Amino acid sequence: MRICAIFLFSVAAVSAKCQVSDGALTAGLNILIPTYTEFVGNTSTGFRLGYSRFKTDTFGWGFDVAYNTLDDYVPRQTYEYPGGAITTDVYNYMYHLTFLVNGQYYYKATSRLVPYASLGAGVALTEYRLFYNVYKESDNSIGFVARPEAGLLFRFKEYGSLGLKTAVSFEYATNKNKTYELENFSGVAFQLGIVLFNN
Repeated sequence: MRICAIFLFSVAAVSAKCQVSDGALTAGLNILIPTYTEFVGNTSTGFRLGYSRFKTDTFGWGFDVAYNTLDDYVPRQTYEYPGGAITTDVYNYMYHLTFLVNGQYYYKATSRLVPYASLGAGVALTEYRLFYNVYKESDNSIGFVARPEAGLLFRFKEYGSLGLKTAVSFEYATNKNKTYELENFSGVAFQLGIVLFNN
């Protein structure tokens, strides 16, 4: 019995030593480059907040929220419609908010470096808005969003609580819009932010 207790204690001690941290809070920039450019084509710098829970030295889970405002400009031209026409330039805006949960895999994490890969899924809330002449119009869409990601968490000091996060991800959202005849949105995102480890 005593041998079993010593063995279990040893395993728990080794696991605790190997585990990256209890968890980590991240906050930073989310630079989103649309790959579907039918409505908006300009790169957007938004923000992203997230939390990761390290269950073992290899696996964990988390959730995050991200927000970006994307835009585009359509030069002045004439649009015809039943009963008339209008000549104007157009400003397109897309307000994009996502909520995701994710699973994470940590690859050879050390006391200062935590390389990881994750796959997230959740909900995308999108508002499409047009400004032209003295008018404006808008429509909303809700869809499913998936986001595979690869990144790195870096501690400033060994087992310290403060660090940096860098990551690249691909986002795919099923937020089609019938009003503006838009298909599913997709884009590549780059992140740079601060990490607070809960040791």
